[in-house]
Amino acid sequence: MNTSLKTLQIEKELPVSGVAVRNKVLRDLLAEPNVRDYLLPQLRLVTVSPNQVIYELGDKIDLIYFPVDSVFSGLAIMEDGTTVETSMFGREGLVGMSTILGSGLSKQWIWISISGYALQLDTRVLDQVFVQNERALKSLLKCYRGLVTQISQRCVCNTRHTILERLCCWLLMIHDRVDGNNLRLTQEMIASRLGARRAGITVAAGMLQERQAIEYRRGQLHIRSREVLEHAACECYKIMRTQFTPLDLTTQLSQCK
Repeated sequence: MNTSLKTLQIEKELPVSGVAVRNKVLRDLLAEPNVRDYLLPQLRLVTVSPNQVIYELGDKIDLIYFPVDSVFSGLAIMEDGTTVETSMFGREGLVGMSTILGSGLSKQWIWISISGYALQLDTRVLDQVFVQNERALKSLLKCYRGLVTQISQRCVCNTRHTILERLCCWLLMIHDRVDGNNLRLTQEMIASRLGARRAGITVAAGMLQERQAIEYRRGQLHIRSREVLEHAACECYKIMRTQFTPLDLTTQLSQCK
């Protein structure tokens, strides 16, 4: 195992309490004073970078992550080395949920797609919270329901929809989970997440540039119009964006103007 990829930089300059509420699950948990007093001292703010490996297939999950403005990807890796993203995690949820639900091992690879901040917590701490607090348990189950919805819908999406539709859907999902419209995304990385050929991504991205939905150059993708992306995306996006509150979506729309 390449442990160097798993070494994360711990941030000490930013206050954990101010950052934690930007994650939807943590915001719900910290609403209760007793849970807040217990969790806050044990959360660590870390910086994650693109293509860092958080878990490999079969790893024991000792740490759980709450993304703040970063995006984690669950990847399936085939025998020939090709990959496809099966799930995406951002500030709407948490990474490592399976250990709380009874499986202590990672069932897939977890890589970083978008750099940023995340809050790290020992799994035993969170497990104790969910066992003792009914509201916390409901928050976990709600998050798990959203994840199951995403995985199920993406299975349909990958089978039935075009690369252009899937690319629009994926970009919107990324945009929902980050701050701002500038994304560091290479076409090679996008192709690996969508399980598509790079040439197909190039053609689809070119079509979106012609429609002035995005601007792409040298690994930087700028989202110019969510409206155009939503119009070109498949129906799957509307189903998967239900993980976000209307306030979250309104903020993204205002940033894009």
